[in-house]
Amino acid sequence: MAGMVHALDVTFDRPTDDRVRAEWDALRVAGLPSLARHTGASNRPHLTLDSRDRVAPEAEAELGVVAARLPLDVRVGTVLLFHAKQRWVLARHVVVDRPLLELHEHAQSVLGAGGSPLTEPGRWVPHVTLARGLTDAQVPEALAAVADSPPFTARALRLRRWDQQAGRAWEVTGQASFGTVAERPPQEPSTGRSL
Repeated sequence: MAGMVHALDVTFDRPTDDRVRAEWDALRVAGLPSLARHTGASNRPHLTLDSRDRVAPEAEAELGVVAARLPLDVRVGTVLLFHAKQRWVLARHVVVDRPLLELHEHAQSVLGAGGSPLTEPGRWVPHVTLARGLTDAQVPEALAAVADSPPFTARALRLRRWDQQAGRAWEVTGQASFGTVAERPPQEPSTGRSL
């Protein structure tokens, strides 16, 4: 999403992180593009709710109410391919159910207009990215590398803000009413962020 430097993501519990990282590693071991190759401290498995050029301070202050909807269980399903910039993005589909849809709609209502068309209500395709930059020739091998990974239930645990310009990510703390954003140290080491 060129030009989109702010994101609102959902991150997962440790078992989900481990399962997704195992798929990243399978792609890396096969010599393919993989998010395992990104070494930024903020990179971890995530589900993007919104991406945009800026987040208004008043919206930032209200994100704690969105975070209060977590945790929730989501179903990580089949493999997806997105075509982007003459290459392919490999991801796992996240099945839309009512709680996830309400979380997304709430986030969008707080953030307001101006986000990426790809995260707008009605156009959003929730997913967890495994790899970016696959060539046409690499797609069959990449699909084979993750073919043995069945769908599973993941625990969506935390809401995270990402600021690409500042090069930092932080957890949004859940609030029963208007919330605040608090920066916390990472819960575990991780490897550059990608949608």
